[in-house]
Amino acid sequence: MRAYALILARSGSKGVPDKNISAVAGHPLLAYPIAFAKKIPVDRIIVTTDSARYRDIALRYGAECPYLRGAAAASDTAMDEDILADLAANLPTLGIDLPELWVRLKPTSPFQSVASVEAALAALAGDGNLDSASVVSTADARLQTIGNEGFLKPLLPGWDAERSVMRRSEVPRAYKPFNLHVFRHAVWAARGAAYMGRRIKPIVEHKITGLDIDDQDDFDLVKALIETQPRPNFLAPFIHDPA
Repeated sequence: MRAYALILARSGSKGVPDKNISAVAGHPLLAYPIAFAKKIPVDRIIVTTDSARYRDIALRYGAECPYLRGAAAASDTAMDEDILADLAANLPTLGIDLPELWVRLKPTSPFQSVASVEAALAALAGDGNLDSASVVSTADARLQTIGNEGFLKPLLPGWDAERSVMRRSEVPRAYKPFNLHVFRHAVWAARGAAYMGRRIKPIVEHKITGLDIDDQDDFDLVKALIETQPRPNFLAPFIHDPA
């Protein structure tokens, strides 16, 4: 099945300006998912961005960036389905066939597993009833929110009102679902915003794969982990250094 890596790299980050190309261990962050994509069985590595500067970086590290995103796919409110629509409208006009499968990667989630992506691709190739596969990591469901009166209260139902602490085993097992997605282009074409479909195969991976850069503290943590030498044994398999 024809599969493309799709690396999302919009330039308009506000929490950490230009975080997608901020330097980590001498390379822009964007270089890390490109290095990872070179290790997985995909036919092309496509970076989608609205920035000529980002495009030049992508090309330098060995990815393709066939065009710059249109305005509708580059706004602050653009969602994945808008970016996919932009790709579907533009790639064929440039002589690039659309894939059957997309492997969605982000510079802000640099810790990923080759084996998990291989398993996701194999699952979708082997089972036509699957809509997609998602690499997930375990999360603690014992979350609380702040109520209208300004006090903490449980987010989920089922918390014993007579107890201040619940055991992890007493709440539903939870997973972070946004680590990495592998999905069918045809499902996006049919369902739009619900492009992952309903039959999503979970592939449970180390919790480091769920680390996503949202603010400066996250970036500093990722930078420290990647630049640490020697690297801890648990971490090394999830870091893919650019050439």
